[in-house]
Amino acid sequence: MRTEKQVTKSRMVSALLVVSMAGALLAACASSDEGKEATNPGDNGSGNAVDDRPTIRVAVQTNPNIEDYETNHYTKLIEEALHVNLDFVVLPNKQDEALTKLSLMVSSGETLPDVVNMYLNESTIYDYASKGIFIKQDDYLNDPELAVNFNGIPEKEFIYNNMKLADGSVYALPRYAPFQWNEGSHRAWIHSEWLEKVGLDVPTTTDELYEVLKAFSEKDPNGNGKKDEVGIVGSVNGWSQNPQVYLMNAFIYADPGKGYLMAKEGRVTPAFTQPEWRQGLEYMHKLVQEGLFSSLSFTQDETQMKALINVRGGMAGIVSSGSYSAFGPELGNKMTLLPPVKGPGGVTGTPYSPTLPTQLWFITKDAKDPELAFKIGDFLLDAEMSIVSRYGEKGVDWSNDPAVTAEYEGDFEASEGIATQIAVLNPSIWNNPQNKHWNDAAPAYRSPLLGKSASSIKRGERDPAAAPNWQPAYAEGYASTFPSEVISKLSYTPDELKQIANSKTAIDDYISTSAVAFITGNRPFSQWDSYIAELNKMGLEEYVAVAQAAFDRTK
Repeated sequence: MRTEKQVTKSRMVSALLVVSMAGALLAACASSDEGKEATNPGDNGSGNAVDDRPTIRVAVQTNPNIEDYETNHYTKLIEEALHVNLDFVVLPNKQDEALTKLSLMVSSGETLPDVVNMYLNESTIYDYASKGIFIKQDDYLNDPELAVNFNGIPEKEFIYNNMKLADGSVYALPRYAPFQWNEGSHRAWIHSEWLEKVGLDVPTTTDELYEVLKAFSEKDPNGNGKKDEVGIVGSVNGWSQNPQVYLMNAFIYADPGKGYLMAKEGRVTPAFTQPEWRQGLEYMHKLVQEGLFSSLSFTQDETQMKALINVRGGMAGIVSSGSYSAFGPELGNKMTLLPPVKGPGGVTGTPYSPTLPTQLWFITKDAKDPELAFKIGDFLLDAEMSIVSRYGEKGVDWSNDPAVTAEYEGDFEASEGIATQIAVLNPSIWNNPQNKHWNDAAPAYRSPLLGKSASSIKRGERDPAAAPNWQPAYAEGYASTFPSEVISKLSYTPDELKQIANSKTAIDDYISTSAVAFITGNRPFSQWDSYIAELNKMGLEEYVAVAQAAFDRTK
């Protein structure tokens, strides 16, 4: 699920373009056969009228992996449990086409479905909310008798605050299934065989890291008789493959996903103006000057990086990557997770991007019974329904029967003593055509524990040649360094976006280019003061003030 993307001016423009193009695209959408609209309010989806049941119309997107919303197992569970009929308005699968169709429905004045259940970016949600198309759900969510399942979620306050729009209200229900592995993706990997050859231990400090990189570059650990080893390397576009982030977090908390802004005692602070930021740049400059930090990291893409590192014997000692898939079979399983190292100031850290709730189940202004529509959405947050939403039919596709789960080996059983709670009997149901769920595109709550206790591997059947399970080591080495105070989300109003759009873009670009210039030596550190002065000219103070206002809204 999954780093946070800030709302940008370009997204606002795109949203406006969708509306302006609606008339031109009307004919194309009308003739499209991608979607269909169920129109019989007395049909229960099997052709049998159920007149005594209220009908709730739900707009959804067609999906090649969902055979039929009407006859879907998940749909039937909802209808039977709540004694309702679900009638579907199926929008196109492609997001831009679905948005266009939705905007046409709004602009034409036709009666809208009771619920819109699809992925929308925050600027689109805000646009419809500000126009009264989507209704506020705050009163419902804060009613423990009505929102029974939502109010039973331990993280409900975090979820609620991070669903708030810039106006301070909530217009949706959440899908929230935190996966810790994706919450700190700026990982580094070290060649374990090279460490053995140079006779050194896994580095734990920046000084030890320097000594390891120096040994890698001087002692020919790949054994080809050439001094061609690369110390630490990354790419400019791969998932979390920027080595600067891993290295800088030994000096100061540095999160590129938040524009290198950090929270300190409730205040938004730019990391990139602090003395510790300069110390981190000076350390990286030293590594580059001595040939220990490959300058290719500032120019090569992910494909080029993979070609460089995946040769027999290896070419790089340390690689930045969010995924182990960066390493091919030539390296075997020799790359080992390298925990964050401690800097000279005692800092050990990694960027933390807590899982944010995905907003779904928007109730429209035309809902005939908005409270019933909300009750259905809250029912989907039920613990068992949340498992069905991802894994399918209970007893067929998954089981929580202790006699069954005991036969399955959990990833965290050995490291944390977490026994398997969910046996995934039919893992192929995911990303393949099925009629058991809505492909997890609905409100749901799956706890972090459930994520650690679901297993599809029977005891004794784990492939010994498969990549090791790095999640326990990650939990110990990375997740343990997550800061207690973090900027999880910044939601700007349209006026705020207009106010900072130009300055934010300029500042982000300037931070990036200046960092590379300092590290490579193209800009001397004697120009540090002029670097700070230029940031101030760009409107840094105003930018931080607006970010502070957005941050305060998430509290």
